[in-house]
Amino acid sequence: TEFEIFASMEAAKEVGGDFYDFYFVDNKHLIITIADVSGKGVPAALFMSRSKTMLQNFALSMKDPDDLAAVMTLSNRQLCYNNEEMLFVTVFMGMLNLDTGEFIYANGGHNAPLILHENKFEFMNVGKSCMLGIDEDVSFEQQKIILAPGDIIFLYTDGVTEAMNVAGELFGENYLRDVLNGENKSESLETLLENIRKAIKLHAGDAEQSDDITML
Repeated sequence: TEFEIFASMEAAKEVGGDFYDFYFVDNKHLIITIADVSGKGVPAALFMSRSKTMLQNFALSMKDPDDLAAVMTLSNRQLCYNNEEMLFVTVFMGMLNLDTGEFIYANGGHNAPLILHENKFEFMNVGKSCMLGIDEDVSFEQQKIILAPGDIIFLYTDGVTEAMNVAGELFGENYLRDVLNGENKSESLETLLENIRKAIKLHAGDAEQSDDITML
């Protein structure tokens, strides 16, 4: 009863490289994750599976909420080992305290999420960061905000913002924000995501989908 969550994913090929995840680490902390693996096909899918499992395993072993950045750092080190395909993954990971509304998050080269606060969507401050799987010596930092009742966090992969029409024009981050702000904020999350998907299809027109489109 404390929160609502909904996600959708539309793969560009039979095997996708995006993933999302959400789970409890204890009775009051909810983890949410969205990620995008470089490449396509089976190698990307295998790296995706490895990334998802590793992030969750480290998260479930956390002793303290302040360890979220360490989850990203340790996962990155492991993903760098035996990475013969030279793949990488962008990751946004957050943890919500259901009692206080505190939301701790860390970013690994992923698109900045949007947050609805006081009836307006704006991009979250995620700072500069590196994707996972490239440099084993990289460390990650975490940030913190307080969510109020009714706030919404919109996570997505670059298949949304880089959706292209036949003229080569991108859907873009600013247009995504404009579309979100034009939506009825009282609609269900399922309806919200479906309306974004319709806006992407309208923009793309006859152009073929070139990347996975994932939203949470």
